[in-house]
Amino acid sequence: MQELEIGGVKFRVEYRHFGGDRGPAVRVYGDVDGREVELLRFDCFEKDPHYHYDPGDKDHRWNLDPLTMGDPTAFSLAQIETRLKDMIAKAGYEAVAARVDQCAVASNISQIKAAIEAAKAAV
Repeated sequence: MQELEIGGVKFRVEYRHFGGDRGPAVRVYGDVDGREVELLRFDCFEKDPHYHYDPGDKDHRWNLDPLTMGDPTAFSLAQIETRLKDMIAKAGYEAVAARVDQCAVASNISQIKAAIEAAKAAV
């Protein structure tokens, strides 16, 4: 697992095996009232790629259709690069979203991509 702090949030990148599926995962954490909370999770799985809003509490899950959305890793990186702040707000963490530096995240998206590639290579 690799951990990166970028733009006011923490990214944990790992390779997951879950329910007969596998693939890289990007977990996004933020400070909520002094405690670290998982805000979003992108599971770029081979069979059933999806992402979660507030996976530790409400766990609103959205499936990705590879036919229309293409590669789940590329899709997830694009969302992180351009919509992370909005997605964190949609997950119910508006105060955290207000502190996110989306420009810093976009400028450093290559670090997250490199961490995903390292997680894949380690398997």
